[in-house]
Amino acid sequence: MGFRVFEFPTRPSNKLILSSFYCKIKTQMENTKQQGQFRFVIYKRPRDKYYTGVCLDLDIVEENKDPIALRKSLEEAVQGYLEAVIKKDLNDKLLNKPAPKKYWNMLKELEKYFHALHQISHPKQRFPLQDSQIFTRDVNDLARV
Repeated sequence: MGFRVFEFPTRPSNKLILSSFYCKIKTQMENTKQQGQFRFVIYKRPRDKYYTGVCLDLDIVEENKDPIALRKSLEEAVQGYLEAVIKKDLNDKLLNKPAPKKYWNMLKELEKYFHALHQISHPKQRFPLQDSQIFTRDVNDLARV
């Protein structure tokens, strides 16, 4: 499985900073309507035609040829889902529906790569990576209800 990191134009609060990355992505999280954090992965393997984006905490998966449009669409899908749960006052368990294991494995592979990038200022070897990104969004940032 190979990846290469790419940069998204993002707002300063969403910018991925490698030194703080490991503090932001938590392995165990219990989202509620009042607080929490949704974790996202966007990737494209060399053999893939489209980028795949997934919200790991809600099992929402989308594909698109444009990674920037994919990120926007994925965030809007999560936002709509969150707003429906809040508006209808549904159980908080609906905000904690993990994606299949293959996507969590993808996160682990990307974390290893980002860690390696952070440790090596000028890597001599080329990593077999294709366009990928990991980011988070707080429940409060997405909730507009």
